[in-house]
Amino acid sequence: MPSKTVVITGASSGIGKSISKALLNKGYHVIGMARRKERMEELSNAFPDQFTALEADITDADAVLQARELILSKYDEINGLINNAGIGFLGPLEDAPLSQWHTMVDVNLKGLLTVTHTFLPSLLAAKGHIINIDSVAGHEVYPESVVYCSTKWAVKALSMGIEKELRGRVKMTNISPGPVETEFSTHTTHERKAEQMKDYFKNVLKAEDISNAVVFALESPQHVAINELTLRPFK
Repeated sequence: MPSKTVVITGASSGIGKSISKALLNKGYHVIGMARRKERMEELSNAFPDQFTALEADITDADAVLQARELILSKYDEINGLINNAGIGFLGPLEDAPLSQWHTMVDVNLKGLLTVTHTFLPSLLAAKGHIINIDSVAGHEVYPESVVYCSTKWAVKALSMGIEKELRGRVKMTNISPGPVETEFSTHTTHERKAEQMKDYFKNVLKAEDISNAVVFALESPQHVAINELTLRPFK
């Protein structure tokens, strides 16, 4: 049986890198998309025949389209898309720069929409699988995380809508982790909130916990659709 081809955004670090490793070890062909291509060299060197690193900013529609054309010139079909790239700036609403609100919308929502729209024809043709790495922030709204939560609620709504509209044509899984030990906690620039997050992000989930959930969803039998998974630290 030929290896399946999966595209992963935000593959240069954290959850995306962990998912890439897990799927490569399972024999998948993985295309990692990220702004920092040099940070994917480890995977390119370890899996030269399976891993393709593409430098692409998901907020740039032309770059995403070019990435799709490059992938389809190498592979016959695209079987999976994992929308993992995301960013969060937390802190009081009145102290937040407007640019940070716009960046979260551009990356977490508009970027995800751009990638999904670009790859959807290929996924429909292959009867493939979309996995959105969402957040528990898409199930609850937390003070000082309001705009971030708003973007994640939008991702959850999109996932639910895709599942309903394309059921039987494309599998749709929404994975919502709680706090994970990644670079996420370093994005926040508000000094007090950043200090709080240092404590909050102790004894949390590992990136491997999320990649295990991705593998579970991807490798479910063809007649089974895993639509929603929520993971939280047991503490």
